[in-house]
Amino acid sequence: MCFALLAIQQHPQYSFILAANRDEFFKRPATALGVWPDQPSIVGGMDQSSQGSWLALNQTSLKFALVTNVRQGIPQIGARSRGLVVSEFVASPQPALSDLKQLAETQNQYAGFNLLAGYLPNEIYYLSNRYSSHWQVLNQGYYGLSNASLNTPWPKVQRGLVEFKHLVNNSQNQDQVGLVNKLFELLADRTIAKPEQLPDTGIGLEKELWLSPIFIAPGFMDYGTRCSTIILMNKNKQVFCYERTYYSDNRSSYAEYFFEAS
Repeated sequence: MCFALLAIQQHPQYSFILAANRDEFFKRPATALGVWPDQPSIVGGMDQSSQGSWLALNQTSLKFALVTNVRQGIPQIGARSRGLVVSEFVASPQPALSDLKQLAETQNQYAGFNLLAGYLPNEIYYLSNRYSSHWQVLNQGYYGLSNASLNTPWPKVQRGLVEFKHLVNNSQNQDQVGLVNKLFELLADRTIAKPEQLPDTGIGLEKELWLSPIFIAPGFMDYGTRCSTIILMNKNKQVFCYERTYYSDNRSSYAEYFFEAS
């Protein structure tokens, strides 16, 4: 993932709301949202190159994890794929804090990452191997994450949070289909930031502009937004997962998954 918006206990019906985009090279093979054949308790996408994931959820334990990369100049290569942080976390039988403690000790094995991980709906933590030496507990509220630290006011994060808060706050009487459609519309926003608003991450102005929207159109090196994912958990512990997958030739596909936590 390279963009995520999260609302914890901010809606009378949904205690957890996540809207996120995964940006990646289109040639990198991946499996869309679904149950993992070798681990049927886990639902999410899978990177076929590393057997890791950008976002996954354990249906039994309600362990959840999402990772974004950190953008600091020339792309970094770690000893281990960042996607393994997600897949190993949600599959682990250990308590979330034990996993985070172990990850904090081995975080230098990975290129720069930001991690949102924990248990749905409201025990979520933030950890980064570039911006924090310890995990941060996320209290009730709204959060935005891209390729810098949590809530860094990049234009896409600021714009996204404003729209996200407005959408969530004004959807109390809206049905679920309407809410999901509005969230997908938000994730499809291609508004380009003004040059003076952009961060300087060492990649040059042209690429900063291209990467500035919430939804990144296919561009340099066949890279762009590969999928948009929405996860809702309601007060009855029902979890709804929706995903739109995009291809470089403008095709798209859709998947959804539902389960009820015990």
